[in-house]
Amino acid sequence: MNFRQGRTTGRFAGNWVSGAIDSRALRRRLMAALRSAYRVLGMRRRRGMGLGTLGVGGALAVALGAIGVVAFPQSASADYAAGGGTATAGNGVAIGVSSQATGSGSPVAIGTSANASVTSGAGSPIAIGIGATASGAAGVATPGGFTAFEAIAIGNGANATGQTSTATGSRALATGNFSTATGSFATASGLRSSAFGISSVASGVDSLAQGSGASASAQNAVATGFQAKATALNSVYLGSRTVASSGALGVSAIAIGTDVTASSSDAVAMGRQANATATGAVALGYNTSATTVSATVVGANASASGLSAVAVGTFSTATGDNSVVVGIGAHATGDQSSVFGRSANAGGARATAIGYAANASGNDNTALGSGAQATGTTGAVALGVNASASFTNAVALGFATTSSGLSSTALGQGSQATVDFATAVGRGARAQGIASTAVGNFSTASADNAIAMGNLAAANSVDAVAIGTSATATGGKAVSIGSGNTAYGDGAVSIGDPSYASGTGAFTGGANNIANSDGTATATAANMAAGAVAIGNNNKAIGQGSVALGNGSTAGAAGFTGNVALGNGATATASSGDVALGSGSVTQAAVGTGSAIIGGTTYTFAGTTPTSTVSIGAPGAERTLTNLAAGRLDGGSTDAVNGSQLFATNQKVTQNTTDIANLSSSVTNINNGGGIKYFHANSTLADSQALGADSVAIGPNAVATNAGDVAIGLNSVSGTTTAVGSTVIGGTTYTFAGGTPAGAFSVGSVGAERQIQNVAAGQLSGSSTDAVNGSQLFATNQQVTQNTTDIATNTANIATNTADITNLGNTINNFAGDTSTAYTDANGDGIRYVRTNDTTLPVTDAFAQGVGSSALGYQATASAANSLALGRGTTVSITDGVALGSGSVSDRAVAPASGSILSGTGLIPYNTTDLTLLGAVSVGNSTSYRQITNVADGTLDQDAVTLRQLKGALSSFAVTPTQYFHANSTAADSLAVGTDSVAIGPRTTVNGDNGIGMGNGAIVQQTAPGGIAIGQNSTVNQADSVALGTNATTNGAQAVALGAGATANEPGSVALGAGSTTAAAVATTGTTINGVAYTFAGTTPTSTVS
Repeated sequence: MNFRQGRTTGRFAGNWVSGAIDSRALRRRLMAALRSAYRVLGMRRRRGMGLGTLGVGGALAVALGAIGVVAFPQSASADYAAGGGTATAGNGVAIGVSSQATGSGSPVAIGTSANASVTSGAGSPIAIGIGATASGAAGVATPGGFTAFEAIAIGNGANATGQTSTATGSRALATGNFSTATGSFATASGLRSSAFGISSVASGVDSLAQGSGASASAQNAVATGFQAKATALNSVYLGSRTVASSGALGVSAIAIGTDVTASSSDAVAMGRQANATATGAVALGYNTSATTVSATVVGANASASGLSAVAVGTFSTATGDNSVVVGIGAHATGDQSSVFGRSANAGGARATAIGYAANASGNDNTALGSGAQATGTTGAVALGVNASASFTNAVALGFATTSSGLSSTALGQGSQATVDFATAVGRGARAQGIASTAVGNFSTASADNAIAMGNLAAANSVDAVAIGTSATATGGKAVSIGSGNTAYGDGAVSIGDPSYASGTGAFTGGANNIANSDGTATATAANMAAGAVAIGNNNKAIGQGSVALGNGSTAGAAGFTGNVALGNGATATASSGDVALGSGSVTQAAVGTGSAIIGGTTYTFAGTTPTSTVSIGAPGAERTLTNLAAGRLDGGSTDAVNGSQLFATNQKVTQNTTDIANLSSSVTNINNGGGIKYFHANSTLADSQALGADSVAIGPNAVATNAGDVAIGLNSVSGTTTAVGSTVIGGTTYTFAGGTPAGAFSVGSVGAERQIQNVAAGQLSGSSTDAVNGSQLFATNQQVTQNTTDIATNTANIATNTADITNLGNTINNFAGDTSTAYTDANGDGIRYVRTNDTTLPVTDAFAQGVGSSALGYQATASAANSLALGRGTTVSITDGVALGSGSVSDRAVAPASGSILSGTGLIPYNTTDLTLLGAVSVGNSTSYRQITNVADGTLDQDAVTLRQLKGALSSFAVTPTQYFHANSTAADSLAVGTDSVAIGPRTTVNGDNGIGMGNGAIVQQTAPGGIAIGQNSTVNQADSVALGTNATTNGAQAVALGAGATANEPGSVALGAGSTTAAAVATTGTTINGVAYTFAGTTPTSTVS
């Protein structure tokens, strides 16, 4: 073959001649090795081989000739050694001081101390360079099926020991089969691994390390760049690495950029200082951070620390599980929360914030719009620019709306619903009372339950209703319906437009009506007129109770009350209480008529001081009053009479005139003191009046008012009867005879009563309706006096007994139940027993059925032996049980036992076997309970403790932090329960003896003496085990869990690293390879390391 070097035309070496080595493959390998040797030996490629200072006569020329490179005849299959080398392989070449080509085959060693050897079998390794080594055993098949050992080491100290391995460069090392190491200090130790660059290392199977200091230490790992690092299966790192902890460290992880970290399986980190530290996490951009499983981050300085969280945008953060944030500086801190927009924030679970600076800080809140704020605890909704919903379930819709009450709603620009359940709809609407409603632009409902509907409508008092443009309802439960109406006062109603109703129950209906106390077109606290009514058009009801109906009618004036004007233009304004009936009717001042003289006799009239008038017309426009019923005709009647009555009177007058004209003698008055036989009166006063049907009135000015009444005597007046059917004395109801009186019998009047003397003694029985006289009442009073004395004597022994205390002596017999037994004594100190062991009592009484039981109180029941029920409705069904207080129930069986009760994270021991149990004491029931107050501090083991003692016991656990030992927390204090145990940190509890707990919520259970728990929520459940790391747990004795979430389940097992979990040890005694059985040592493992 002819070879050219550069552009020279000289021959690199002569043709092969007879006797030279005839293997073309070997020659190709030698020529490739020699080309590499140029660089190693410092030769320029323009120099011809065997020429110049290393001419044909030189050692190199001799060597080349020996291997058939130059045309010097050589014998076939002969070793060649030169310059102090040793070649013993049969076809080996060794050139250089202490160089060696040994074994079997065609090894080549060129350079001082170079070593090319085949330790077993045959092969053709090549070592070129000072101390270079290409050495190994044949037998490993190449991809082409060859088993001869082939390796190439070129460079001072280069070492290629793997099958078909290549080490090129000073101290390069290729020890893995089919590996390649290129570059000073490069190392390729994994199967089919490749390392390129100074100090690069490829130690994993099929790994690639490329770049100065690059490292690929796991299968299929790729590390490219300065100090790049890929340490896990299928991991990839592309870029420079200046921070020791960075790299592609997880299985199938990808890290691209400077100082990038992808430390968990399937993690992807791209961009300078990007960090993806959890399984499936993705971090894209400068200084990004994805620290939880399946988290995704895109954007400089963004981070996602929630499970499966997504953060997109510069400085965005997603810390809630499954949260999504898109926007510069946006934050999603709640689980399942969503954020879209710059500086937006979703702090609650399932919260949604969309828009610039939108904020949804409560659970299930929604904020949509620039500056929208949904800050309620849960369920708040804010939609619109600067909308605000700041309470639970509040809803704010529209620009600058505000909803700050529970379940309140604000809809419309600038609307406000500021209290619970309020609703504001419309621009500028205000709902400021609980459950108030404001609908309409600038409407206002400022009090609880108020309703304002319409533009500028206002309901300003509790339960007020204002409907219509500029309608106003205030001062109470007022109602205003219509444009411009005003209603002021409880029950005030104004309907129409515009009208004014002021006062409790005031009412206007129609247009331009006024119902108040001054007639002005206002309704305020200053002009209220209760019950004033104006209906129609342009009517005025002025004053309390005034009524104006029609068109242009006026009832009342300032200071008047009770006026009535009915009809078009009717006017009742002369005095309070005037009535104007009919169109145009006008009232005038009332004129009293006290008497009249007829036939020389003066007759006085009733109704002589009229307070007002009734007008049915006006001067010159009078009306007849038709269809008038006949009025009552008596001295006190003020009824109007109709024409027929006057006609009858006129007829009688005509007859009297005729009769008097025909009298033949005169009629004179009966003298005073005279009268009818056996019936006389001596008075000049008014005659008696029997006004009621079948009534009787006897005496001057006596009046029997009601049907069946009797009034006897001067000025006697009967009144309305009152039925008295029964009365209650001492808790017992007594019914009376004569409970339905047929009329009243009066011998006087109020303030002018009379005695009824000489009354016979009446019958005394349950059916008697006789009057009793003084002697009968005197006898009763005597007995009452005696009873009062007897009771006063026994006040020390009898208290608050209101009925049924009889036969009081040394013994109270027949107290209850068995009538044949006197078992209840009164010995001066009280009643010995009350309701004891008696089966005959009704359920409405106290009931003691158990032997030795006692019951005291209405429906108290003691059905078990030796039980006590004290209080109304108390129940005891357990032997020796006690129920104290109304409604208390003692029904829980108590048996001696011992053990412990789980309380939070600790166990509270109990023991009821040391003494005899006498039953339980209950002061409540399953749905109600009582405090036991005024309890003395306990002194013995079985005494109850007071809150004061409990506080003292708890405070004894508190210690002042000492130097170098401090805590910063507001959580519950630590608790060391076990003997010689130590508990350090908030909520940390050590129940096991000699245990140690450190951290927030660390727990050493009572079943784990000697256990050590260090880290937040770490837990030790079995003896002498150690849990170190957040949520680390040991479930086996003497087990060790080291790392966050690590769990050591088996005795003696070790879980190393975050999330590691141990299982039961599985023994492996041997295996079979190519039909040969191999047995193993260590076949009885006692535990595992995960």
